[in-house]
Amino acid sequence: MNFKIGILVFAIFVSLLVACTKQWDDHYNVYPETVDKNIWDAMQSDPKISTFVQILKEHQADTLFQTDIPYTIFAPTNDAIAEYTSTNSITDVLLAYHIAPHFIQSGNIEGKRKVQTLTEKFALFEKYGKTVMIDGINADSESPLFLNGKYFVMEKVVEPKANLYEYFVLTNPFLSNYIDGQDSIILDKEKSKPIGFDEDGNTIYDTVSIIYNKFEYKYFPVKHEFRNLTSTIVFPKEDDYNAALDIMADALGSNYNNHGDIPIKWQENILFPHLLEQGVFLNMLEPEEFIWESEKDTLKLQNILGDSIVIDYIPIEKTLCSNGYAYNYQNYAIPDSLYLGGTKLEAEWLLKETGVNRYSWTDSVTVNSGISVIPLREFITTASNDSIVRVPFPKGYSGEYSVEFKSPSLFPRKYVMIVRTHMDIGGVYDIYINDELVKTFDYYDYILYRGLMFSVTGARYLPDGRFNSFDMYVDNLQEYGKATIRFEYKKPGFVVSNGLVIDYIEFVPAAD
Repeated sequence: MNFKIGILVFAIFVSLLVACTKQWDDHYNVYPETVDKNIWDAMQSDPKISTFVQILKEHQADTLFQTDIPYTIFAPTNDAIAEYTSTNSITDVLLAYHIAPHFIQSGNIEGKRKVQTLTEKFALFEKYGKTVMIDGINADSESPLFLNGKYFVMEKVVEPKANLYEYFVLTNPFLSNYIDGQDSIILDKEKSKPIGFDEDGNTIYDTVSIIYNKFEYKYFPVKHEFRNLTSTIVFPKEDDYNAALDIMADALGSNYNNHGDIPIKWQENILFPHLLEQGVFLNMLEPEEFIWESEKDTLKLQNILGDSIVIDYIPIEKTLCSNGYAYNYQNYAIPDSLYLGGTKLEAEWLLKETGVNRYSWTDSVTVNSGISVIPLREFITTASNDSIVRVPFPKGYSGEYSVEFKSPSLFPRKYVMIVRTHMDIGGVYDIYINDELVKTFDYYDYILYRGLMFSVTGARYLPDGRFNSFDMYVDNLQEYGKATIRFEYKKPGFVVSNGLVIDYIEFVPAAD
């Protein structure tokens, strides 16, 4: 009996010893050996990094290690420094980028981690299994923990990385200039103090202004660096971008010969928002995350705005920046739908709400009227955007009324301008584009032709309930920009009700 008990106790002791040994091994696999020694003394004793140690002395950086403040050093080998200095020089900034003001416990890291250096820029620390990299450069070895720090022996010199904004300054200044153009100066109410009131009762502040960048607020703060916030931006480099604009210019013809002829306004208002919607993402996305599993698949990713987009391009030339990844396009082409397709103006965009179910024209609309009449917004399920604009006149009104507004921006070419309206509410109208009469339309034509209207192209417009369309050619646009549209009421005509109804106005490029 005593023998069996002894065997049992021995077995338990052995199992506990094995368990403790495993825990002890696991502990030291995660936490390196600790040595009771100053890190500077240890580095001076390591012949592989003697050149780096000498450079630290020359730049008087060795004084950092005379205190108990912990540092992590990324020390390039002698060969790495010799290779680098054959074409470059060692600066204070470069040296400071090799020093982080804290311990880095690599055993606690798996994957990516941003670490701040003495330059206040962030380096990318990566660990996968036993492989450690700083900004994509392998660490040859890792020292124990010393009293005031540790060091990694690097295979190459690690250079500070540009942030995403600095990267685009070099690779596509069109984008960086666009970002700069989004700056606004606004009042910082938290720092500004109210000091009184003006004659209208508005608060007067002892003003403290700040720069507010709409791009960085909407997409990503590309000029700033964070420990836990990164982005991926796919945007064509300048040469690829210009080549795509050249193809676009050739397709437009007319006065467009090359990329220099494409209006900057169109690029900023149409092309850039499209590229940013398709190419700005949260976090650092690797190339394989953009790859379709098969040609039949449709890969969708969530962009930084939270929208799900289809990835129909291949990103190349991954570049590590201090606050994310930047990619170029493999074959960048501008979708022709951005410049060869039609453009629609919804009539309700011309109104602003002034109360419950009460509207007025926006400030950009000019109205001349012999009577006081308020525009109405009416919700119609069959309308283009579920609503129309109706301006009611008294029956038989023969006075003055005109409404003038701007179209969306258009390239100079020939268009078919389509007006969707109500067949029973109208009169006789002259329609002007840029002060040139392009059509006189009598709403009685809907009655005369029983709702069947012929387009200038020879096609037919059929009634949709009591709604229908009519059109006209527009061929007097001289440059890219907004056309001025004016509807001018001439007389009541023979219609059920007088007034003006517009669902939408659409500009469709006319066939050659």
